[in-house]
Amino acid sequence: MTLYALRPSYLDDIATMRHHLRTERTVRSSADRAFGILATGEGQREWAEGYRSTTWYGTTPHGTATVRDIHLRWITVRERFLVWEPGRRFCFSADAMSIPLAHRLIEDITFESIDEHSCVLRWQVHLDTAALLRPVQERLVSTTFAPMFERFAAGLASYAAAATTPRGEIGGEAATG
Repeated sequence: MTLYALRPSYLDDIATMRHHLRTERTVRSSADRAFGILATGEGQREWAEGYRSTTWYGTTPHGTATVRDIHLRWITVRERFLVWEPGRRFCFSADAMSIPLAHRLIEDITFESIDEHSCVLRWQVHLDTAALLRPVQERLVSTTFAPMFERFAAGLASYAAAATTPRGEIGGEAATG
């Protein structure tokens, strides 16, 4: 499969990107548990529509500068982690895509503890669309990107709540990705 290079992005680039999508959810799970689900890919086929698999590069434990490919039904994205703070923040640059929809893209996902059994999930996506798509970028962002990331955040929140018992114990098994 061919991957098309995007412009590698860094945290300082966020302010200069054209589109900023934000969704927020209260999650009935600890911030550590919700982060762990996202970081390990646990149940991802259930909570991320179209998810197929993940290919990790490098050794574990994963962290800042780790690279992975996320394979969805319709696209593969190569991601390079900018921030990896367990229980707090999961942020990466999309550095390549099998369908070149963006010129640059950063996902910045944070978890803010409310108490030991709940947190606030904030899923932000910052992007510039590919030059070829600029005539239709507003429609593409509002009808494709925004709803997709809304579903991912809602799915993660729902999965995390269901995978945690009322006493806050972990249920389910971690996926090996």
